[in-house]
Amino acid sequence: MPSSERRRREGHQDSHSHSHDGVLHDETSPLLPRISEVSENGTAKSLTDVHSLLAEAKLLCQYSLPLIATYLLQYSFTVITTIVAGRLGAEELAASSLGLTTINIIGFTIFEGMATALDTLCAQAYGSGRYTGVGMHIQRMIVFMSIVMIPVGAIWLCSHWILPLLVPQRSLALKAASFLRVSLVGLPGYAFFEAGKRFLQAQGEFAPGMVILIICAPVNAFLSWYFAVKLDMGLDGAAFGQALANNLRPALLLLYVVFIGKKSHRCWGGWDSRAAFAFREWGPMVRLSVASTAVNLAEWLAFEILMVSTSYLGTRHLAAQTVLNTLSIVTWHIPFSISVAVTTRFGHLVGAGALKEARRAAILYTGVFTVVGILDGAFLYVLRNPLADMFSDDSTVRDLATGSMVAVACFQVIDSIICGTNGVLRGLAKQSVAAWVVLAVNYLAAVPFAIWLELGSPDLKLDGLWIGLGSGMVIIAIIECVYMKWISWQDCVNDVKEREDDGT
Repeated sequence: MPSSERRRREGHQDSHSHSHDGVLHDETSPLLPRISEVSENGTAKSLTDVHSLLAEAKLLCQYSLPLIATYLLQYSFTVITTIVAGRLGAEELAASSLGLTTINIIGFTIFEGMATALDTLCAQAYGSGRYTGVGMHIQRMIVFMSIVMIPVGAIWLCSHWILPLLVPQRSLALKAASFLRVSLVGLPGYAFFEAGKRFLQAQGEFAPGMVILIICAPVNAFLSWYFAVKLDMGLDGAAFGQALANNLRPALLLLYVVFIGKKSHRCWGGWDSRAAFAFREWGPMVRLSVASTAVNLAEWLAFEILMVSTSYLGTRHLAAQTVLNTLSIVTWHIPFSISVAVTTRFGHLVGAGALKEARRAAILYTGVFTVVGILDGAFLYVLRNPLADMFSDDSTVRDLATGSMVAVACFQVIDSIICGTNGVLRGLAKQSVAAWVVLAVNYLAAVPFAIWLELGSPDLKLDGLWIGLGSGMVIIAIIECVYMKWISWQDCVNDVKEREDDGT
């Protein structure tokens, strides 16, 4: 590759600016050196194996820590709303649980899945040197999300007709429906923040989203309390407070990009209505969005089905499963956050055609996610008693929760590994594979097996639920690992080049 072309592809790096390891840097280069550098003749020159793995581990850590904080803070919005609802009364707590579950399944999970498509598209565009492609993908996703909001919003608005058909307690259903309608105010803010923060993440900037949520989390807590309790708006007030806080997030993100994150502007290129509304070129984005959303929905619905099955064991078993499920979701945010960083990093490597480095990084990620899963499981098991005490004063509920914590702790290990495999698949733009595998294994094997172990002749109760679902996760992990070993990664690189050359 000629020298001038190489300099253009690398973003016009300053040849006089070096780090201690000799890797080129400038104000627009990634936060840490890439795992390979370009030699004078234009070929990829790998760093030493030890240095490469150490640099990759350091980069993954730098990407992951703010993401872990970001997703945990984001989940705190739901926790705060639940706490405020619990202070209002038992029926309000139940209604908020029903409303939040509906919001997650028919709303937030959909837009989160759509946004993860940007983890692939934006990172690959950035890695290939087509920087304005990052902004183009964001613009198209904003338009796409706006279209999807119409049917989602219609369902939320019509929930006062729909929920009473599904929930026997009419007053409970109507309160949940009112909660949904008020929450609709914050839906655009949630969706656009998910899309917008990918604009920065693709460029290696993960801290701004965390800082914005550090600001918005206490604002959400105050507004939810103020409207619900101080202004006596009840559950609707809690929903309204959360909605306003959701809308504050993209506003702060926009202010950051415009006035502080000016080095990110080279990836914008200005609003291009023709490109944003070029529906014929939406194919890759739509396919990746549908696949990512399918994975998210398949996992959420599996847990919801098993939650319903637990109700047949009794109220206390259901309460104990709620405790276990909540703890599992909290710890899941750690490997999931790391997987988002992995997708971004892998997208950079695939976009740059650095396959040797990508394979080496994949080996590192295997160890990382295994260790994270073991630590998550150990955390839950060692602290099982105080954690159960936090959620319930009922000794029976606590005993049931702590008694099944071994199964839940083991589940965290395989769940963490799957977060890693899914992160790599997203980096390779192979979300559809994960979608088909998760759908097939969960609903043809894992969920039926879990229900049989829980309620059938083995009569393992809560242990059976987690053992059955965990067994399915093992199958998913094996299939995805075999697939990644089998496919041609060079074809993935060629797909990226073709897509970026076509401007899609």
